[in-house]
Amino acid sequence: MVRVSVIVIIYKVAAFLEECLDSIINQTCKDIEIICVLGKGDRECEQICRSFEERDGRIRLIIEEAGGTAKARNTGLDAATGDYIAFVDGDDHIDPDMIEKMLDLALKYETDISVIGRYYDYKNCTESNTVGEETVLDIKGALSVILYQTGFFLHIWDKLYKKELFYDLRFDEGKKVEDRQVVYRLLVKAGRIAYDPVPKYHFRVSRDSGSRVSDNLVRSLEADKEIASDILFRYEELKPQVVYFLVYETMSVIQNNMLYGTFSVEHDKENLKYVKRHRKEIYNDKNVSKSVKLKTFLCSFFPGLLKIYTIKMRSDFLKKHEEFSTGTDWNETFRDQGIKD
Repeated sequence: MVRVSVIVIIYKVAAFLEECLDSIINQTCKDIEIICVLGKGDRECEQICRSFEERDGRIRLIIEEAGGTAKARNTGLDAATGDYIAFVDGDDHIDPDMIEKMLDLALKYETDISVIGRYYDYKNCTESNTVGEETVLDIKGALSVILYQTGFFLHIWDKLYKKELFYDLRFDEGKKVEDRQVVYRLLVKAGRIAYDPVPKYHFRVSRDSGSRVSDNLVRSLEADKEIASDILFRYEELKPQVVYFLVYETMSVIQNNMLYGTFSVEHDKENLKYVKRHRKEIYNDKNVSKSVKLKTFLCSFFPGLLKIYTIKMRSDFLKKHEEFSTGTDWNETFRDQGIKD
């Protein structure tokens, strides 16, 4: 029998934890172990975990000093005994057949990684923009999907991994943005990826989640540049995809600054220069949407208009999408845990 280890990282998510753990213990794939890694001192989450541990013998609770998601995931990996690894964040939940579907994909196509689609859960609605049929991608095909952002991305939680991939690889502890570089390395090691875009993972959109602290987009962009450099070294033919990816992510940083009142032409001059320098490549790429081309044009020549456009679009979006709240000051929490980078 093939066994799956499901690693759940838990810290200050009590409002959502029962739904998360319920969704895991009720999986159609029964041969799983559930490793809950909990940050010490979170009494409310501990009580919930203890109650589930008593109900289901597949649950193993590990309590350690809170030190960020990377440390918690590494602890889970060290404890895992399954043939495959899946990750679920404690404030998210999954469809009843998600593990079974990902395992079937991996075994059917003999791949070391399988990927499924995801939902975006808001308080008043659930959305998904992934459609299509299951397929097998080589590494260049998978990277093209990621770089053009036409399907899955470098998230850790919408994938199933053969445990062997982690034998010489762990998450970089002490950093706020730690998963995308690890996922990139895992994909390169795997070489072939089975992908079914039908959504099974429910990502809860919270306005104050730990992944949305003020400087995370900047740190993500730094990680993106390192990944892009390695991709170009390995696969020079993916340059159009890399250019698009970096322009898009750079504009995301600029627009985020516009939304939070930290934007100025002087403050963001290097990012503005980067977008302007690559604007013609974006204009000439038939795979780039008209809306991205428009934003590239505004960013290059009329950043003030882009700011107005960005604030208006965000305001319209929030009128239709009510985000969750964790009630946690994650900047303070990261400081307390000694996480600075």
